[in-house]
Amino acid sequence: METNKKFDVAVIGAGPAGAMAAQYAAKGGCRVALIERKKKVGIPVRCGEAVGLKGFSTSMDIEDKWILASVKKIRMISPGGIKVDLVNPAKTGKNYIINREIMDEDLVRRAVKAGAEYFPSTPILSVKQESNRLYNCVGQQSEFSASCVILADGVESRLARDLGWSTSLSMDDIESCAFCRVEHESITGDTIEFNVGNKVAPGGFAWVFPRGEKRANVGLGVLGSNSSGGKARELLDSFINKNFAGAVISDLHCGGAPVGKWLNPLVKNGIMIVGDAARQVNSLTGGGIAYALYAGRTAGETAAGAIKNGHLNYRYLKQYQKRWAHYCGKQQLRSYALKTVLLKKNNDNFFDTVATSLSRESPETLSYRRVFFRTFSKHPVILLKTFFLFR
Repeated sequence: METNKKFDVAVIGAGPAGAMAAQYAAKGGCRVALIERKKKVGIPVRCGEAVGLKGFSTSMDIEDKWILASVKKIRMISPGGIKVDLVNPAKTGKNYIINREIMDEDLVRRAVKAGAEYFPSTPILSVKQESNRLYNCVGQQSEFSASCVILADGVESRLARDLGWSTSLSMDDIESCAFCRVEHESITGDTIEFNVGNKVAPGGFAWVFPRGEKRANVGLGVLGSNSSGGKARELLDSFINKNFAGAVISDLHCGGAPVGKWLNPLVKNGIMIVGDAARQVNSLTGGGIAYALYAGRTAGETAAGAIKNGHLNYRYLKQYQKRWAHYCGKQQLRSYALKTVLLKKNNDNFFDTVATSLSRESPETLSYRRVFFRTFSKHPVILLKTFFLFR
């Protein structure tokens, strides 16, 4: 085993949350190790790669080379095939499909440029606190010591569980997902599609996110309580055969996606958790890129502010949770409340009824807020949460 390497901050996981944390901790003057178990960051891509400019730009700008497609229309398709189109549904700016492979690599490069040391192909097996308040991160071939550790190792994070977090998810708070890339002549380059229905994806939805040149990310998520071994893959095959017969399929893989509440606390002594490891996702969709970027940046900035003259102020680290809870945490909890109500109404007739009503309206006048107001029209408390979620 290599000699123990000493740092102020060790970030475990080099996805968007981890790379941002490493970058901003290093910018703040910390000696930072960015540790990634895989040889190449960003693959496989376990998301649809869709982002909204408003949420994304809170943490950083989108580079042109990351953009695969500009989204002009959102199409929702009910179980009965009723289509509801929304043009500029967020009313807050542009939506894009981005190339996560390129973006993730660039975020790591930015972290290195800021001063972080990058260690790919380095899985961490355990993290233990030593008597001198240092944490020892032990890998197969290397050890890293740091005053502060930021866990950004994804939804399967075993390290968070070992360090005392309750990371188990109820079957209603996780989706079994199947993802692939599809090439087919019918794919429209500027339209995102969401398909709902118990025959399509029980408790979840199927998506088609265009990547340009008749290509798209296609996938679906099945709520854990409605899932069984291989079901997501089986339903994805059926969806593709029905909608894209004869398509060229590549990069097929499966995985879990959290759709619950963020973990509380986000900080324990000198440990912080960010991104999917902290369940920081939109509970309705499972999307988490914007949340991960914000959480990573905030955690990195907080770590830098907490370390003075080589000493870590545990109390100061809690500023990370306060900032997260104030900006993103409230939104996530509202999305969770909306998801909970939708699960209670999870039947095909309900979605067809709502879609029939919305289909009579002009796509230019519809917005996410209006869709949800119509959906929850008989639930005053949920309507209030909807208002704050989409303001």
